[in-house]
Amino acid sequence: MIQLKTIGMAAAATMLMLSGAMASELKMVWYVDGDEQEANVRALLDQYTKSHPDTTFDLQITPYDGMIQKFQQFAASGIMPDLSLTSAMEPVIRPFLADLNKEIGPDWINDFVKGWADGAKLGDKVIAAPLQVTSTGIFLNVDAFKKAGVPIPDQATGWTWEEFLPKLKEVAEKSGTRYPLVWDVSASRWIVHEYQYGNHIFSEKEPVKVVMDEAAWTKTLDKFVDLSKSYMPPGLWTGASSDNPKELFTAGQAVAYMSGSWQIAGLAQNAGFAWQAGPTPRGTVASSIYGGDYLVAFNTSQHLPEAVEFIKWVTSPEIQAQYAKTFGMIPANLKTPAIEYGNPAATEAVKIMQNELNVSPAYAATDQAWPQMQAVWGTVKTAVTQTVAGQITSAEAIAQIKKAADDAVEASK
Repeated sequence: MIQLKTIGMAAAATMLMLSGAMASELKMVWYVDGDEQEANVRALLDQYTKSHPDTTFDLQITPYDGMIQKFQQFAASGIMPDLSLTSAMEPVIRPFLADLNKEIGPDWINDFVKGWADGAKLGDKVIAAPLQVTSTGIFLNVDAFKKAGVPIPDQATGWTWEEFLPKLKEVAEKSGTRYPLVWDVSASRWIVHEYQYGNHIFSEKEPVKVVMDEAAWTKTLDKFVDLSKSYMPPGLWTGASSDNPKELFTAGQAVAYMSGSWQIAGLAQNAGFAWQAGPTPRGTVASSIYGGDYLVAFNTSQHLPEAVEFIKWVTSPEIQAQYAKTFGMIPANLKTPAIEYGNPAATEAVKIMQNELNVSPAYAATDQAWPQMQAVWGTVKTAVTQTVAGQITSAEAIAQIKKAADDAVEASK
């Protein structure tokens, strides 16, 4: 009996060891916009573990601005995470990214918003999973407009920048609002202004080539420099100010805010005034820009099948609906059922910003989709901020951006 009991205990121990060996802890890198988002991400991962008990997560929060450096560190060490959130597949990590065409199947990517899904492709590979889509546009302080007695046009009519800017000053003065306009200091938020005047960097179809009209780009950048000085907080776009556009708008200190759909959930919860998305001003063209986040898996992972299973789960229509509602985002999966965001202003804002994306020109998607664009973003931000600071001219800034684009195309040949 003692011998049998010993054998039974040994067998049980062996089963526990085997069970432990099957369990996977996935190392995941993520960025968040505040403690509330982090809590929501952790709740999502706990939900997955509850239905997949053998998979747990080691969540590592990294500032968005530090993601490139983080990827560079991973590549240098050769030690990659299992999964990572990213808004762009930087060249330094591309050799380490799993091909989801191979891991999931070639038809899977067709379920997603085309403009963002195209950005997940590299040749005949799919190196990322579209997680959410974002749209860039204007948020308006409706209470300030009402206090000033200035009407907001309906979404179908909209307004041009030339019509919009004087109204901002009028509303700011009559309502006692501190600033007419705040604008995220971001390359992708700035470039929308160029898109709205018909300017884009790359051709919309292959072969990829640079199609910049430098004179037209320069003229539009001059417009942006003027509005940054006349309508925005001093020093916002030069780095001389510590003002945070999101905080200023949420606190009711700005009439309008150029940002994106990822702000919707926070505004719904924290803005103490009536607000709405759009209508976003147009130049010669009405345009937003495709943005968002991807989830990538690394081919160096010892738990790649488990990582891929999580990707399939989080990008499924049902979880996409949940994710989009929780984070106030536009779902990337086209099969996602209709979403009620739990707040009338938020639900309407998502609908408006999604429509602004839908009516944008093709280059609002393709400029970002081409891999060559990843080598240009850094130059864009530096050149524009230096121009606003008066360190270089608009023409010099545009020449720098064009050179970065030309170099990227040449390097890709």
